[in-house]
Amino acid sequence: MPHRTLRHLRWWLMIALYSTALLVAGVLLYRTYTLAQQRPDFLVITAPAPTPLPVPTVPAVPTVVALPTAVPPVVAAAPVSAVAPLPVSGFHPKSGRYVAAWFPPLFAGGARESFEQNKDILDEISPFWYSSDASGRLYGNRDDELVQAAHAANVLVIPSIHNVEDPGAVIGVLSDNYIRARHVQNIVDEVLARNYDGIDIDYEMLPDSLRPSFSAFIIELSTALHAHGKLLTIAVHAKDCDYCGLGGFQDWQVIGQYADRVRIMTYDYSWRGGGAGPVAPLYWVESVAEYARSVINPEKIFIGVPFYGYDWPPQGNARALPWGEIEDLISNQGLTINLMQRDQRGRVDESWFRYQSGDGLREVWYMTDNSLEAKLDLVQRLDLAGIAIWRIGYEKPEYWDVIRRTLVQDPVLVQRSISPLLPEH
Repeated sequence: MPHRTLRHLRWWLMIALYSTALLVAGVLLYRTYTLAQQRPDFLVITAPAPTPLPVPTVPAVPTVVALPTAVPPVVAAAPVSAVAPLPVSGFHPKSGRYVAAWFPPLFAGGARESFEQNKDILDEISPFWYSSDASGRLYGNRDDELVQAAHAANVLVIPSIHNVEDPGAVIGVLSDNYIRARHVQNIVDEVLARNYDGIDIDYEMLPDSLRPSFSAFIIELSTALHAHGKLLTIAVHAKDCDYCGLGGFQDWQVIGQYADRVRIMTYDYSWRGGGAGPVAPLYWVESVAEYARSVINPEKIFIGVPFYGYDWPPQGNARALPWGEIEDLISNQGLTINLMQRDQRGRVDESWFRYQSGDGLREVWYMTDNSLEAKLDLVQRLDLAGIAIWRIGYEKPEYWDVIRRTLVQDPVLVQRSISPLLPEH
């Protein structure tokens, strides 16, 4: 074969080999690409557009205004940093049973004095601070000094939200799912911002038809508060059957399941708008307590105790009297005090008297020391959680002596505490 022809042959052979190599490389690259596309980590992820974060709005702290003075509704929550957290420690109840007390809106006068004298046996206080507007926002007044003083004394602070001045104001709030959810959030925000230990709901005089909505509210609020380790207490109308009296809208089985305390308002049996009579006769308090125990865990039941008296005119509404004014009437007019121990329905144990005034003969009723002791005995006999006082600062000083004497040394609680330590027998 001529030399030139051989050289051409080699040249074409190299071209063929190079082309084949390029083809194989192309096939391999294509195969690699198609396999890579099938791997999860090769997927192209398109990040969603970021949702704009809400700009935090720091509401102004409202001026402290004594309820029921109307103030423009404002969102009451303040920055958490506005109140230095002060954790509450210690064992509750301090005495044999819980001693809770509602407070007036202002931490002053008789309320402050009574608190200072009895904080060693007070477990929790509920200042009457808040109401709700139609949008579910809170308004009213509050006092950080009281919170700090209570926590320093190992007293829980569970402020009240009430509708006493306008019972219908919360009907729309509870009935509307959206507004109710916003109301719950506003409450939780306020509890966390102000370093409270929980919240007390005192919604009264609502129609029975609101029962499902009220139950939903209790469930939702309880869930939200418990997520932050906070307490929920509910003030309920006294009743001795499910739909008796004013409490038909309150389902005690639901409330008893979701609330941490159920404070029964066992007072105003004879109320300011009715005729004169005992404020909290014992036979009625006992009937209410026994019914409550049948549907609610007794460890959650608080019996309401009236530290006030009622003064009825010949016509019209009574006025609530603190003990100091009752004592002044007795002393200044040299009045004779009567005691009703029983009536045809059972034991009453309340004092009463009449006196002349510019509008005629008036009649006053109030709790005796013996009546208070009998109520405490009832709490012990039914093994209930304790008492809720309405309200601190109104009381006869001797009432505290009765509480200390009856509750501080409670043999039932002593026995309960040592029983787990005893060998089985």
